[in-house]
Amino acid sequence: MKQVLLDYLEICSRFRKDGLSKLERRLRHTLLTEWAKKHYADDNLTIPELYEFWDKHGDMCHNRIFFEKVIVPVVDDDMKYGNIEGLKFLFYCLRGYEDVSFNSSESPVSIFCDAIDYQFGTVQLVDMVLEKEPEEENALKYKYHHLLDFFEFSIHEMPTGILNGMNGASKPDIPEMLKDIDEFERISGILNMPLYEDLINSCRKYYTAYGDYLQNLNQYESFEEYMHLNNISY
Repeated sequence: MKQVLLDYLEICSRFRKDGLSKLERRLRHTLLTEWAKKHYADDNLTIPELYEFWDKHGDMCHNRIFFEKVIVPVVDDDMKYGNIEGLKFLFYCLRGYEDVSFNSSESPVSIFCDAIDYQFGTVQLVDMVLEKEPEEENALKYKYHHLLDFFEFSIHEMPTGILNGMNGASKPDIPEMLKDIDEFERISGILNMPLYEDLINSCRKYYTAYGDYLQNLNQYESFEEYMHLNNISY
């Protein structure tokens, strides 16, 4: 094992996993920050080495300092050659953390996007993988959870209107959002994961209605009025 990883493990082994005091957390952060600044002649790891280390010590690796020091450079270099193996590793890191990490700013995928100054967004990265490997399981799981969050957010202000994802755009691209529903249903089938039929049916109904409303804005004072006059429940 390369020295950069050995030194990281040595620091982590000084502290218990949970229940650290504020002083202990501060000390660990200081030691890891110093480790991150240190130059190692052998710190250019390979993707297989990342997998091997993660499989053995992944429970110690979920922190931004480790990702930025060890993982980001390897994945970034791999991408520059047009490869997706590094990106696949990012999604692999989410295994076991699906319910809490997918849209967290501290997830491996989000940290990578931040580190490269958002040259690519998280959805772009997952689509890069799926374009080359349409049934790559970890990437599909990421997109499944991303779309699920997208749908829930998009209708949370009903009957005021539909929001286009997390940016709340006033005029969402309804045809694309309907395609996203089809994509979610497809991914759900591939992964054998819950379809959330009530949510999906509501989104399909509201998206379709909102698309029609946007085409006839001069006829209604609000989307709520449109819903009422067209007997669409919410």
